[in-house]
Amino acid sequence: KSLELAQSADPDIASVTSIQSIARLWAGMGSIERLTCAKHSGDSVTIIAKRISCPNPPRSFGDRRKAASYQVEANFYSQHSNQAALAEICCRGLHVEQDNDDSDKSKKKQNITILMTPLPHPVLHCMPSGNEVGQAAVRSVAKLHAHFWGPSKSTAAVESGGLAPQGTYWYLDTRPDEYDALSSRGLEGKLRRAAATLDQKLKDHPYQTIVHGDLKGCNMSLSSTPNYVQFVDFQYVGKACCAKDLAYLFVCGMDIDTSDTEFEQIQEGKLLALYIQELQNHGVPADQLPTVDELTHALDLAYCDLYRWMCGWGVWGNGFLADRVERCLDDVLAQ
Repeated sequence: KSLELAQSADPDIASVTSIQSIARLWAGMGSIERLTCAKHSGDSVTIIAKRISCPNPPRSFGDRRKAASYQVEANFYSQHSNQAALAEICCRGLHVEQDNDDSDKSKKKQNITILMTPLPHPVLHCMPSGNEVGQAAVRSVAKLHAHFWGPSKSTAAVESGGLAPQGTYWYLDTRPDEYDALSSRGLEGKLRRAAATLDQKLKDHPYQTIVHGDLKGCNMSLSSTPNYVQFVDFQYVGKACCAKDLAYLFVCGMDIDTSDTEFEQIQEGKLLALYIQELQNHGVPADQLPTVDELTHALDLAYCDLYRWMCGWGVWGNGFLADRVERCLDDVLAQ
């Protein structure tokens, strides 16, 4: 079976010489394997196989979210990952195989297998905010966003390209349990009362694009091109305000290598300016580019929305987030 699968990605493969388990998926829904293959020519080639097996029917709201996200990821690798504009920032999809026969009601699993090229380097478990790696991550985010920039392109990627109508995994509609867990007092209470307003402001924001949706360091690797990183785990790729990716990257993806104050007052603005320059470099028209001030306002909205989810699920990441939300929440709601 593994040989047949590998040959669907490259017919010149003669044998699979080794299979190495790399990781298990959340909630026991499958695994990721590295297939080392020998070609008829004598060359060796490596293929990454993401084997997904979701309960059918889903056992919970969370299971439904995960199952939908794996379908989105399959769509990304089959329809988008091989576009030249994304070549330096994502693995190429080689083959997607799905069990789409819903006629057999006795089936207990929905199976998807995604074959892709391997990352060029190990994943990034540490990404300092002030060095070249942090800047490379921002460039890559901008490159992804530029490719889908604007309501028309991002909507088309959803409607005809199979990406999620709402990108990320913490948006309000998909996190009712975490919303119900919010306290009615203090900052959490303010976020609870403001949650729907924050969500709508982000949905209506002019800076719509396709976001990655889960920009942790372990979902990135240094690219083969030094100015970029390469992303994996496109489960939560979909339409959203660009600042959602930036907020998550700054809070959960980067290791701030200075004080929180210095990051907010100096580094953040420099990274936003770099992001805007990269949008321009990759074809976003000048009249659609945000200014640093406009992007900072969008980022504050996204920080508040991210912290709303975290307060119901568990707070993690860089420590400036709570104070930032405390300071900016009233202002972003008033605008």
